[in-house]
Amino acid sequence: MNRRLVFVVAVLVALMMPFMLAGQDKKAGGKMDKKMDAGPTSVTGCLNKGADATHFVIKDDKGKETTVTGDAALKLDVHAKNHNVTLTGTMAKDGSMTVTDLKMNSMCK
Repeated sequence: MNRRLVFVVAVLVALMMPFMLAGQDKKAGGKMDKKMDAGPTSVTGCLNKGADATHFVIKDDKGKETTVTGDAALKLDVHAKNHNVTLTGTMAKDGSMTVTDLKMNSMCK
């Protein structure tokens, strides 16, 4: 009798395990990462060329640098001459930004 009970409990646990795991959140503690759900983000600062022709760096007024990429139609390379711009786009987990909109503000000082 005792062996049957252990067997039944083991089978039930084995059958329920996929449902329990599927219902859990991927983030630690079951909390959603606010940065991933934040949507579009804007950064204002001085835009300059980055490590290669497709990457650029924007430095905000606090000195924080963010690597950015974007579609060629945005013409980031035209503004990558120390122009003060406001970039809107999505942030990646690694802290880089994919730009979807660019607004020219002024020249950087």
